Amino acid sequence: MKTEDEEMEDQLSKEEIVSEDKEFDYRTIIKENFFIIWDKTSLLGESATLNCVTTHKDQKLLEHIFDVNIQTSKSPQTVVLYGAAGIGKTTLLKKAVLEWADGNLYQQFTHVFYLSGREISQEKEKNFAQLISKHWPSSEGPIEQILCKPSSLLFILDSFDELDFSFEEPEFALCRDWTQKHPVSFLISSLLRKVMLPESYLLVTTRTTAWKRLVPLLQKPHRVKLPGLSRSSRIDYIHHLLKDKTWAMNAVCSIRMNAKLFNMCHVCHVCQMICTFLKEQVEKGGNVEMTCQTSTALFTYYICSLFPRIAGSSVTLPNETLLRSLCQAAVEGIWTMKHVLYQQNLRKHELTREDLSLFLEANVLQQDTECENCYTFTHLQVQEYFAALFYLLRENPEEKDHPLEPFENVHLLLESNHFHDPHLEQMKCFLFGLLNKDRVQQLEETFNLTISRAVREELLVCLEALEKDDSPLSQLRIQDLLHCIYETQDEEFITQALTYFQKIMVKVDEESKLLIYSYCLKHCHSLQTVRLTARADLRNMLDPTAEICLEDAAVRIIHYWQDLFSVLHTNESLLEMDLYESRLDESLMKILNEEFSHPKCNLQKVMFRAVCFLNSCYDFSFLAFNNTVTHLDLKDTDLGDNGVKTLCEALKYQGCKLRVLRLASCGLTKVGCEVLSSALTKTKRLTHLCLAHNVLEDEGIELLSYTLRHPRCTLQSLVLRCCYFTPIGSEHLSTALQNNKSLIHLDLGFNKLADSGVKLLCQTLQQPNCNLQELELMGCVLTSEACGDLASVLVNNSNLWNLDLGNNILDDAGLNILCEALRNPNCQIRRLGLENCGLTPGCCQDLLDLLSNNQSVIQMNLMKNSLDYEAIRNLCKVLRSPTCKMEFLALDKKDLFKKKIKKFLVDVRINNPHLVIRPQCPNTESGCWWQYF
Repeated sequence: MKTEDEEMEDQLSKEEIVSEDKEFDYRTIIKENFFIIWDKTSLLGESATLNCVTTHKDQKLLEHIFDVNIQTSKSPQTVVLYGAAGIGKTTLLKKAVLEWADGNLYQQFTHVFYLSGREISQEKEKNFAQLISKHWPSSEGPIEQILCKPSSLLFILDSFDELDFSFEEPEFALCRDWTQKHPVSFLISSLLRKVMLPESYLLVTTRTTAWKRLVPLLQKPHRVKLPGLSRSSRIDYIHHLLKDKTWAMNAVCSIRMNAKLFNMCHVCHVCQMICTFLKEQVEKGGNVEMTCQTSTALFTYYICSLFPRIAGSSVTLPNETLLRSLCQAAVEGIWTMKHVLYQQNLRKHELTREDLSLFLEANVLQQDTECENCYTFTHLQVQEYFAALFYLLRENPEEKDHPLEPFENVHLLLESNHFHDPHLEQMKCFLFGLLNKDRVQQLEETFNLTISRAVREELLVCLEALEKDDSPLSQLRIQDLLHCIYETQDEEFITQALTYFQKIMVKVDEESKLLIYSYCLKHCHSLQTVRLTARADLRNMLDPTAEICLEDAAVRIIHYWQDLFSVLHTNESLLEMDLYESRLDESLMKILNEEFSHPKCNLQKVMFRAVCFLNSCYDFSFLAFNNTVTHLDLKDTDLGDNGVKTLCEALKYQGCKLRVLRLASCGLTKVGCEVLSSALTKTKRLTHLCLAHNVLEDEGIELLSYTLRHPRCTLQSLVLRCCYFTPIGSEHLSTALQNNKSLIHLDLGFNKLADSGVKLLCQTLQQPNCNLQELELMGCVLTSEACGDLASVLVNNSNLWNLDLGNNILDDAGLNILCEALRNPNCQIRRLGLENCGLTPGCCQDLLDLLSNNQSVIQMNLMKNSLDYEAIRNLCKVLRSPTCKMEFLALDKKDLFKKKIKKFLVDVRINNPHLVIRPQCPNTESGCWWQYF
């Protein structure tokens, strides 16, 4: 907080500056220099009502952009206003400056300076004072008095994305002195990085796509998004532009069905351009639905309309060389996110004034009214279209005698994705769309040239290479590519392109995506696995204002779902369907059951993980008719007692072929256990059951134990991890195991069995008729006292070969007892889990003796124990011996990467190459550390 004296000093300084300004009226200069049209009754032609809402919304945004942050109790010093190209950032900022000049806004600042990115890029070398006073009527302004109080100054840098600077200057080369001359790029970089006038305030605008380039230059920026027209406002605007209600409604439906077009319409002037063009098409007898089918179709019609081949037209056609030059300038700008053609760009691409005049007349380019020799494409989408056209017109890359530019590399383009490279998405989409024979014919007829089909084959080769990529980003790329491939509307190409993909993950949360995926998946003939997040409530996302759309929506959406899921019987290679996080309703479950029950459905694994069954629409009746599904996974799906009952009815069917049933975290209770227990005695094939993370408690375990004792029980593997039972439940299981002949794997991890509960189990495990082979007791609150009972089992049970005791505090004393049993020739344990068991260097000798003399243990987990450098070094001495039986050892990552230990591990690897030492493999399905081996 400032003291009273400091506040008074600030006020006096401001008064002095104001006094100096009486003769030098800065606010008047601002008003004179800013020529701006802000018509309060019309913004690009929309209705007064919509304009009022937009203006009011933007006014509010401006007013609160420097509000005090509640957490820091300070106003943000750097604010970034970002949004799509043409959204109105520049107009809004100029309005803000005029509002300040009129005394209505930002009165906490004595001076506001507006800097245009496009104008600054034309400057060479100046000092900062000259840069900000460029438009002053004389050089006699009180610049020194103004800049001496930087905390009262606001610098507005408009259109960061149009700055033609690399911003690669090292920080030590930046300047603090605003009187020194430097390249303008240094001055702007110094301002942004808070090296020059660090106490001043900054308001920067940029396109969304340039955000990543801006962020590294700023210190704790506050981000504000300019959203443009909302979904409902877009519909209102289209209605207003097209006047006729019926015609407008048809256009709304057509545009809405194309997500890319509808998204473009959130920018007013793009929406206006699309609607104006559609209106012209209709007047000429064109079909709106066909024109809007893809974004490439619409823009091909639009671009071709700019070069009409009719008598009396003033527009001259460009030759192929000139068209290629324009396309190259366009594609380089899209890749580098620089959308202004400056003088140096024109020279590089050999574009003369005469050439430019041709594209200016055709309304492809526009000349900047304020900056000489600056040109831009009339719309970003027009630039993206010509950029895509570059790949069809370019010379053969293989015939070039110099390395390819990045923007020439099609493979790099296909490797991009909408999350990391949003600036490339629409261009990529247009590229695929231009493979369509009708689009090619339109362009060839318009520009009187022949377009090569070579890029088609090049794209197919790239797609085949991408299919082999199993990186985490690969599925993100595939989602983008499905949208692009759909854009071709060429069944032959789509079939070829999708032949390579065996696994696809998609999320259907919009009707347009449903349309695209239903179309594409039918052509994925090699598809083996689909992970599909389906939203059955898509119709609820439609705007109530679109009456005609709503009338047909339900029927249309159901048809698309049927089309999408028909792949379950048309694609014989499809083996796995994962409906992760889907929202399913009765109609969608009906479709799924019909497809799952189809005689040509070859699915083996069906997953309803984290699925919401709307209105409890559980239906698993397909299990009675499907002859191939053996795995069903319902993990994290809240079935409740009713859902479990419905599932159990299906399990009882004679035709049910299920062998593995996963019900982890399904909200199963002791009530559900009773129903499930009954079903388990009637199913003849179920061998694996996971009930982990359900609150079964001792009563639920008792009910399951009755089933385990039943002679018809076929279970071989039972997972009861984290089911909230105690030693009482352990007693029920011990009794059941005495009479069970089928169970060979039992997971009781993270239940409070305690030493007493394990004692009861061990008594049963020592019986000669116990067939259990794998036992998991992780996190069961065991101590060293339990090790004596466990040791007896190790010596007397010849079937048990896998034991996991991780996350129990056994201590060195407990390990000592276990090691003695493990060295016994009767012990058959091959896998031993001792993660986080409280072991210290004191147990080293026991481990060394075990590794030296053991004949059975070949895999061991020692992670998260306090083994020091000496202990690991001594272990390595034993492990390096070729006679050591160990095949896998898990140790902590932090230990494995220590320099001192690394050399011992290298020695082990050389002398005992069959041994693998590494950290636990994360995210295994069952959580067991050995599952990958």
